[in-house]
Amino acid sequence: MNDLSNVALSQPLLKVLIVSDVLLFREGIGAKLAQLGDLCIVGSVSPAEAEGHLRNGRVDAVILDASRRRAFAHVSALRGVQPDIRIIAFGIGGHQDALAGAEAGVCAFVGENGSVNDIRDAVRMAARGESYCPPKLTACLIDHIASMARHIVVATPSRLTEREREVASMVGDGLSNKEIAGMLRISPATVKNHVHNILDKLDLPSRSAIGGRLEVTARAA
Repeated sequence: MNDLSNVALSQPLLKVLIVSDVLLFREGIGAKLAQLGDLCIVGSVSPAEAEGHLRNGRVDAVILDASRRRAFAHVSALRGVQPDIRIIAFGIGGHQDALAGAEAGVCAFVGENGSVNDIRDAVRMAARGESYCPPKLTACLIDHIASMARHIVVATPSRLTEREREVASMVGDGLSNKEIAGMLRISPATVKNHVHNILDKLDLPSRSAIGGRLEVTARAA
């Protein structure tokens, strides 16, 4: 046996908690993972029991049954007990479920057709700070994000009125409210209202971000 193997054997096994509403699922996955021998299964519990289990001892990762959408509602509670816990969801049905899981705080995904070996690999990667996601699901997520970005860039400026687009362009050029008011022959208060509406409609944090949004929109067009 080489030195690297000795080092691997000397490292403590990752402590894993399996969480599912379905007793058959959690016990079956726990038994299969235990057979592989390279993870320490500290428990197979229901979502209602998981929070208390985390309080009783340190756990490196939670394997969460995500075949039921309501499972993600438990993620924030688990992270509240142990903020750095790595949560791996299995039984993901598509990119919408994956998005919901990512928003909740899940760091790795195993699809409906995944195996116990996939779950084991996902736990290992999550422990290294990496994310596990099947290629097909990754492609769906990337396509979805790209579609959202195109919608934001192209659609949101069209929500502005003609006057708001005019004010936005001047703000992007670096003009102050007073300067814009003088050029458009309106009051500074009216300009201020227009700027507020622009920020609200484009979901921007400050007027300095308006120019950047206009530049992105122009490139997209």
